[in-house]
Amino acid sequence: MHQPEDPKHPEIDQALARQARETLRGLSRRDFLKIAGAAGLVSATGVQAAPARAAVSSQARIVVLGGGAAGMTMAARLRDLLDGARITIVEPSEIHHYQPGWTLVAAGVYSVGEVQRRNERYIPRGVDWVRSAVAAIDPESQRVETTDGDRLDYDFLVVATGLHLDFEAIEGLRREDIGRPGLTSLYASAEAARDAYEQVHAFGENGGVARFTIPNTPIKCAGAPIKATFIADDLLRSAGQRAGADFHYHTGSDTLFSVQRFDRMVRDLYAERGVSVNDGGALVAVDVDARQAQFETRDGGRETVDYDYLHVTPPMRAHDFVRDAGLAVEDGPLAAGGWLAVDDRTLQHTDYPNIFGAGDVVATAIGKTASTVRSHGAVMPDNLVDVIQDREPSRQFDGYTSCPLITEVGKAALVEFDYTLQEVPTFSFLDQGEPSWMWWRLKVHMIKPLYFNMLRGRYLR
Repeated sequence: MHQPEDPKHPEIDQALARQARETLRGLSRRDFLKIAGAAGLVSATGVQAAPARAAVSSQARIVVLGGGAAGMTMAARLRDLLDGARITIVEPSEIHHYQPGWTLVAAGVYSVGEVQRRNERYIPRGVDWVRSAVAAIDPESQRVETTDGDRLDYDFLVVATGLHLDFEAIEGLRREDIGRPGLTSLYASAEAARDAYEQVHAFGENGGVARFTIPNTPIKCAGAPIKATFIADDLLRSAGQRAGADFHYHTGSDTLFSVQRFDRMVRDLYAERGVSVNDGGALVAVDVDARQAQFETRDGGRETVDYDYLHVTPPMRAHDFVRDAGLAVEDGPLAAGGWLAVDDRTLQHTDYPNIFGAGDVVATAIGKTASTVRSHGAVMPDNLVDVIQDREPSRQFDGYTSCPLITEVGKAALVEFDYTLQEVPTFSFLDQGEPSWMWWRLKVHMIKPLYFNMLRGRYLR
């Protein structure tokens, strides 16, 4: 098993500079001048230094639930904004998973070890770490219980617990089934993403039917199922095995991507590469032994089909303790998932002003990506500090999210949009919708060091 990455030079700023130089070596002089004219590579990738603000003196007890991308980033930013506050992170895992890199593991570009690091390296100085999972939240008594039996009282709570991959909501499927012959999901883990890479090659040797699914729930990185399809297609083409494979993309939605131009781009590329779009409905059942899958039909029935290779994107929802605590949204299309009820601009809970949310758990219309976390980091902690000072939240989240949409191994498009579902491109002078090696290099070489800087509260959008 690969061990978590532990570079010789722990300062990620050095890695950022090194990776930037590597990217620049491949740029044409014309493209280099364009990017340089956009105020440098860091600003050109949609990031900037976190807004400067003098530290506020406070003795507040702040509990941050979750030590993933959102929890770690919010804790680091709060540590910078507050002087004297007691901040506690509740996170059971010793390993931090760089999930944006899992698609690159599935492409054979990253190893498993390159997307894992030790959490202890990113716990902010002066922040306590409770190595346990959340069992329950009592917002009335302002207390959190952990699975180890600890009780943590708080003045302010940050819910950044991510989401639950609900493989078991698909009949006949268990999470541990992922990795059995013909059954993959790059969402399950870095190891599962590596298995998907290996299974694509095994599938290509004999050919058959490949199916890629997307559920009818909100999901993290909504472009990942599309990326999984393009990556598998390209790997087989590179091996000279694509002719023997029949590709199907299954969705219950009328759109493949929420931004209209990129929806057209994906449809055109699918048609060009022989990927059939089956838009009858979501995956509802799997017979793992028989290699059969059932999908909803538009008339409410079910259709059973065979597969030789099945990539599952599971339904996703918030963890049960969010709903059990009475913190979930109760009305509208997001109610079924039990997502944390927050104001979609300030990220403050709609009923409890001393509770805030960040990351995948929040009930916002879009934005379950690492780039969204970066935007949350420039909004949520500052708003919490405003409330500590008896002020109204002053910062607004605009729904910004970003997706380097891989179209083949070596090329990607760069999608940036907000709540309006309109593009908000950083490179207004370049066509970000045209798949290019430039956005691929951004994905492979630049985003990872920027991400780990984000965990330290730096380069927030």
